[in-house]
Amino acid sequence: MRKVELGIFMPIASNGFIFSKRAPHYIPTFELHRQIAVLAEETGLDYLFWMGKWMGYGGPTRHWEESLEPITLSSAIAASTSRLKLFATINPLLFHPTVAAKMVATIDDVSGGRFGINIVTGNTLDEYYQMGIVPEGYNEYRYQYAEEWTTAIKALWTQEKVTFKGRFFDLTDCVSAPKPQQKPYPAIVSAGTSDEGLRFGAKHSDYAFMGLRAEEIAKTRGFAAEYGRTIKIATNLFLLPRPTDAEAETELAALRTELDHEALENLIASTERDMRDAKRADYLRAPHIIGFGNGMPVAGSPETIARKLAKLIIENNVDALQFTFLDFIKDLGVFRRSIAPILKDLLARESVFVNLGEERATAA
Repeated sequence: MRKVELGIFMPIASNGFIFSKRAPHYIPTFELHRQIAVLAEETGLDYLFWMGKWMGYGGPTRHWEESLEPITLSSAIAASTSRLKLFATINPLLFHPTVAAKMVATIDDVSGGRFGINIVTGNTLDEYYQMGIVPEGYNEYRYQYAEEWTTAIKALWTQEKVTFKGRFFDLTDCVSAPKPQQKPYPAIVSAGTSDEGLRFGAKHSDYAFMGLRAEEIAKTRGFAAEYGRTIKIATNLFLLPRPTDAEAETELAALRTELDHEALENLIASTERDMRDAKRADYLRAPHIIGFGNGMPVAGSPETIARKLAKLIIENNVDALQFTFLDFIKDLGVFRRSIAPILKDLLARESVFVNLGEERATAA
């Protein structure tokens, strides 16, 4: 039976992922994340995922103006959970590989071998230019930089002493101990969309996060095969459950009607200054967009959402789904009570296993 993992894209920055004046407006807190994590574990989900966000985009909603730091937050959440895998975003510009190796090994110990990292090379470089840490010409060689950084950190996780002479890093008999609990090292995630980014993920990552574009999925799996590897394909989905399909569609339309255009335009401008992925700016200008990072909307009654999710999993042959919500506590509760049982049954008929309900049954 094929296993599909289910996780949550955690709302580490203010207001979550929906750029709408109608969406809940809140400041992220540890307590909110702890509540989501506990509920996710009780539901039987597989993992939690945190992005890194270092600046916001203003507008009437002050979208993402306040955010927590993902590595320290995930370490704290590790103490509140016992089974969930925990993925935190890290940018190689922010941490030397020897520092990062020690940090990751420490959190892997705290979590009992449940920690992993999402390696990003920039996303929107304005976040790093404000710190004055972006090297000249970095946009042209960011994946070469990430390649060296990743090669070095893997060596530090697996070798007693590391000597590494590269363009960007120079290690001589460098040590990092203890090693992570996970062998050979903790899981790595990436979400690059360019061919260069897809190749980086295919070579180094265990999970590649991307949209449901068949050609991109096939290309990524093909790149991984060239390296003699396999890679799990994951995608983001925004779940909007309501008692009826009509109510869900009405809410979705209202979110679009009250879009925070100023915040979204600020994000688009930042993306265009990056000038590496024109597809992202074009995507953000599409009329159906209601957020960034939220994923494709899946709206409807619990039964409708369960059927849509089952169809999506089967037709796209994905390995993991990552959910966002409008109200993470309330809507995750709806997922647990009313969507999960139907989804698990529908997928079982297609020989697909999801872990829904397993933690709850164990606790009972």
